[in-house]
Amino acid sequence: MSTPPFAAPAGTAAPAVRKVRAAFVAQAALIGSALALYALVLVQGGWHHQDLDAYLAAARAVLNGQPLYAPFLHHPFPDPALRPAYIYPPVFALLVAPLGLLSDAAANILWLAVGQAALVAALLLTLRWLRPPAWAVTAILCATASFYPLWVDAVQGQANLLILLLVTGGIAGIAQGNAKFGAALGVAAALKLTPLLLLAWLLLDRRFREAARQVVPALAHGSAIYANQSLQGVIARVGTNNPYTPPWTVVSWAYLVAPTLIVAFIGLWMVRTRRQPAMLRAAAFLPLVPLASSVTWPHHLVLLLPVIWFGFIAIAGRGWPLPSTIAMGLLLLLFSVVARWPVGPAFNQPGFRAAQTADPTVFVVANALCFGTLALFLLAPWLLRSR
Repeated sequence: MSTPPFAAPAGTAAPAVRKVRAAFVAQAALIGSALALYALVLVQGGWHHQDLDAYLAAARAVLNGQPLYAPFLHHPFPDPALRPAYIYPPVFALLVAPLGLLSDAAANILWLAVGQAALVAALLLTLRWLRPPAWAVTAILCATASFYPLWVDAVQGQANLLILLLVTGGIAGIAQGNAKFGAALGVAAALKLTPLLLLAWLLLDRRFREAARQVVPALAHGSAIYANQSLQGVIARVGTNNPYTPPWTVVSWAYLVAPTLIVAFIGLWMVRTRRQPAMLRAAAFLPLVPLASSVTWPHHLVLLLPVIWFGFIAIAGRGWPLPSTIAMGLLLLLFSVVARWPVGPAFNQPGFRAAQTADPTVFVVANALCFGTLALFLLAPWLLRSR
């Protein structure tokens, strides 16, 4: 009786089973450890999330018929980007209006649950759509649970996980040939927490024209504050007089550098991704959004998670080639380890302000999220390729 050529010898069955079991145990241990770490982050955040305060104020303003942007316009703090007031599109205030009916504690718990549900939904959508192998799923879950911008988003109570779900759904639908899913990207654009996109919403309704004349110009210049991880923020720290850092040099045309780079990057994206599948083109474009914004806080970078998810799936599909695997590992190291490295003087301690631009190590760490986003943009077409 002959044995089919693809059948394994009987004597190898037990070692194969042991190998499968060992892989399963390793995957379960890695995923469990990462999820436990993320659970600790959520617990550390507690039941009060500072950025939700602005959302609740806007929700109650909508319910009570009060001016939406008055607290921002009349706030005395000189840097508009740092005013603790509502600055987002009107449609977002309508979305969160039901939270205004709840107590602060109940609103915080519900908002945390909504954000985490959106994250899980975005993950499940990706996994059901692309059906990656077990080790790719392990890498995706571990990378997500340890992603530092996600920690910041969860602790501060931001809305970026809703945007993540909409963007992921829009990309998935369009990549599968369903143009109707483009509406999800439109909704995400309406909710995107960037000053530039706020302009379109303010101009759609005459009631917000005054706010458009005052809010948008105040925000469009961005900020040189240390946490701003957009290209404009980094350039402002090194090339302009600002209240936060001593610049390397002061040039009158510094404000032109970031827009010029973004235009060049868009051209580069068009050249490198032409004739590529829709998913690759969309994912490769995502890093440009936080780079181009006038203000990009760390929590905005959860928008990069689909690029990381799709990247791991593509790398797994190519058999985990060493260069791509190492590159993805180094990117995650930059986002989740280097960006949290406590180097240099602590905030408000002597030497902190000068170290932000004078100390090379501090400069790299302080701007690691911007550099990581830029590196992800440059590497994305290579990481996401199918072969």
